[in-house]
Amino acid sequence: MAKNALVLSGGGSRGGYEIGVWQALRELKIPIHIVTGTSVGALNGAMVAQDDFDLAVSLWKDLETHMVFDVDAHDHEPGLFDFEFAGMNASEALAYAKEILLNGGAGTSGLEKIVSKYVDEEKIRASSVDLGVVTVEFPSLKPHYLFTEDISAGKLPDYILASAACFPAVQAKEIDGVKFIDGGYHDVMPVELSLEKGADRIIAVYLEAAGFVRRGTLETAENLASEVILIKSPWDLGNFLVFDTDNTRRIIRLGYLDTMKAFGVFLGHKYTFRKGDFTSHQLRGAEAAADIFQVDPCLVYGRQQLSQSLAQAVAQTEPPVMHDIHRVEDALRKLNQATLVLYIAQDLREKGANSIFTHRSTFRLLKHEISAANYLIQEQISLERTSQ
Repeated sequence: MAKNALVLSGGGSRGGYEIGVWQALRELKIPIHIVTGTSVGALNGAMVAQDDFDLAVSLWKDLETHMVFDVDAHDHEPGLFDFEFAGMNASEALAYAKEILLNGGAGTSGLEKIVSKYVDEEKIRASSVDLGVVTVEFPSLKPHYLFTEDISAGKLPDYILASAACFPAVQAKEIDGVKFIDGGYHDVMPVELSLEKGADRIIAVYLEAAGFVRRGTLETAENLASEVILIKSPWDLGNFLVFDTDNTRRIIRLGYLDTMKAFGVFLGHKYTFRKGDFTSHQLRGAEAAADIFQVDPCLVYGRQQLSQSLAQAVAQTEPPVMHDIHRVEDALRKLNQATLVLYIAQDLREKGANSIFTHRSTFRLLKHEISAANYLIQEQISLERTSQ
């Protein structure tokens, strides 16, 4: 029987995206026979192996940074710092820096409580799903690829914690006198581990966080397995050290939609469209218009729903001042992207084939914007701004 493997990469707080992938696979009734993970992927993989989807969702929807890492980001007076660094406010960034410098990384008692509460070693050992995790010995950086049967009884939670010890942001995990750090230092997306168990179809989720991607094993997998499906988001999934419940809900949804698109249930790249509602030509324009006018990426759009969302966005967009624009260069210099699209649409609507935006050279320069403008015209979306 063919074996399906789910490979879950590391990525800290971005791991909620993997829960959305799992949700879609469940709905599609795609069985998982092997699950391998690094870092947060190891934690999510454990939840998959023990088949606790609802428990995993409840965990992720409640997670906040202070529940995971032992850092105090509230030492400073409110308002003393108001800048951000890598998605963290100044207090959070300073707290992390302090823990790294003084203690060799943030403590993980919070993460240990989470693993103790949510990971059921007994269930995993009894599961028909093979679980594999990756961690790295420190300071030698020797990789350890481990399946459940390779780990002594009672030690599985420790190795999941070791896989997620994102040094130096997080302290190394010591097991039986040996220190271990995040598996991402050697293999952030352990496709190779799934091949060891004879995976025939591999569904790999890449969160694009810090870590070493072994491109060679991905290419090997494409030769050895009947199918390799790589799922990754075209959207920014947020800072991997900052756990925010609103962002988690968003990225769970994005993971679900991206997986449904990967398996042909829906269409689209950044946005999600119903099959049958758009021709391939219309889809290009719909994607461009949705992107430029920043409609909600967490929705599934039919043509009518998209037209309504675009009409609302257009109505709130500053209209172009036509008399002030005489050349394409003027439009590029003076207009933001959304207003530029309205300008192009107005020019196409007024001049038709005589518009400069029908010229091949102009289309090469403004392909995305002209596709969006043509879509607005074809769908008869009003180009007028709502009066304030």
